[in-house]
Amino acid sequence: MRVLILNQFFYPDHSATSQLMTDLAESLVEQGVEVTALSSRSLYQGGRPLPAREEFRGVHIERAWATSFGKGSLAGRLSDYLSFFIGATWRLARTSRPDIVLALTTPPLIGLVAIVVGRLRGTRTVALVQDVYPDVAVALGTLSKGNPATRLLDYLSRFSLRRADRIIVLGDCMREQIIKKIGEPNSSRVDVIRNWADANQFDNADEEEVNPFVAEHRLENRFVVLFSGNLGRVNEFRTVLEAARSLRERREILFLFIGEGAQKSEIEDFVARHHLENVRLLPYQPRTQLRYSLRAGHALLVTLREGLAGLSVPSKAYAILAAGRALLYVGDGESDVARMVQEHGCGAVVAAGESERLAQVIESWADDRAELEDMNRAARAAFEKSFERGQAVRAYLKTFERCLKNDSRDMLNEAARLEENSP
Repeated sequence: MRVLILNQFFYPDHSATSQLMTDLAESLVEQGVEVTALSSRSLYQGGRPLPAREEFRGVHIERAWATSFGKGSLAGRLSDYLSFFIGATWRLARTSRPDIVLALTTPPLIGLVAIVVGRLRGTRTVALVQDVYPDVAVALGTLSKGNPATRLLDYLSRFSLRRADRIIVLGDCMREQIIKKIGEPNSSRVDVIRNWADANQFDNADEEEVNPFVAEHRLENRFVVLFSGNLGRVNEFRTVLEAARSLRERREILFLFIGEGAQKSEIEDFVARHHLENVRLLPYQPRTQLRYSLRAGHALLVTLREGLAGLSVPSKAYAILAAGRALLYVGDGESDVARMVQEHGCGAVVAAGESERLAQVIESWADDRAELEDMNRAARAAFEKSFERGQAVRAYLKTFERCLKNDSRDMLNEAARLEENSP
């Protein structure tokens, strides 16, 4: 089986989808799959161009030329997106023909490239929905629902999803959103495969006498409320910052943000405006240090803005479970992460805006470490039961096998029928 992974970012980039797809590609190679990754020569945060071709742990990497402005401005981001569309189309048309193209949603609608080129070359397409576009942008207020450009983007999104041979989503809530979006009740084409973490990355870390991250940043006597990852627009930080402000007198409680993103400057402004000494920001840490940085936290934050349930699923939740740390979720209570926390008893769920309740939960955990240890154990048990990397890889292989067994003529006829009946 030959699989091509189409995503704007891949190794050595540190973005979430890049790390996930690098993990998946490595594991597929170990299972005897021939894997090519088609990505951009630029990095998520911009910077020096990467080589046009590279081999990494058995994965052949093809990188299309694209601009490299990074996420600093909307114009730069659009330039990176559009130039990658052009470069990826050219590379996909010329590279050795795969059996399956696994197309992600970075950039939005890149699956159209896989559909168009794939149909010409006889390649099957699996759409991997990490975020639902343009629905996320509408929910965030970036796009207006009635705008003609939004309606066009929504049409193209539905067009692409309807013509994919199979669709992978990250949770049950997202599956409900996608089935509603494409008009296929109880669709058997839509598979739920949750994101994952690597158990080996965290095994035996607690047995080490000294956590070097804790020592380096002088966290020995602090109760650390930790957010680690992209500080993006989909996150709910106002509730967290207000909780930090109300706990400013609890000097042993520290709110630590590790990462970069669109909301970093807003967090810095809030901290400066209210003179908060209990909030600290650090840049992204090397992935090799994740076993130490995550375990430096006692309450690990996952946040999601209200109204985004099923439209985006924070992948950082699975690394938190793998690290054996209690998960403190702030945001839309209908999300898959909220359901997971409640099902496994591995943390707490706090609605957006309930900063006082969040502060109470944090104080309770800081004062009752026995309760916290119970949740830590529940987190690791939940990970081992449902969210280990090997389980996800096996699920991907099953989806690929189903995809190759599909009768393409039936799929095209069904897609045409749906398009005729669409509003």
